[in-house]
Amino acid sequence: MKHLLILFAVFIASCGNAEDPSLRQLHKANRTLDLSAKEIYVKHCVACHQQDAKGIKGIFPPLKDSDYFLEDPKRAIHNILFGQNEEIIVNGAIYKGLMPPVKITDEEVVKVVNYLLEKVNKVEQKITIKEVLWVRENS
Repeated sequence: MKHLLILFAVFIASCGNAEDPSLRQLHKANRTLDLSAKEIYVKHCVACHQQDAKGIKGIFPPLKDSDYFLEDPKRAIHNILFGQNEEIIVNGAIYKGLMPPVKITDEEVVKVVNYLLEKVNKVEQKITIKEVLWVRENS
């Protein structure tokens, strides 16, 4: 019985830690500055938006040929920084999914959004760190 009480006390004491150590990584920016923009995309985005950036219709919106993304890339900046949980319409299809914030640096946000603009969508538009900072401060 004494061992059971000690075990229970240790369990209760560990519950006092408001943040489980296994969850700490979720709150830290993943330092990947040495990765290319494509590698950042593959590491953080490909699971949902797919390798070809066409997403999964009705579940994960496309980033390639996406009216939602191309009309205003600041939306992508916002969604990367803060996540997104509102219903959106992309290329006429409704998406109600949840996108959690992506824990990357502001410089990495610039890299990955510019990769999506220039390499994936073949447009000459680029974003800058100033736009990322503006979205961060005004959202």
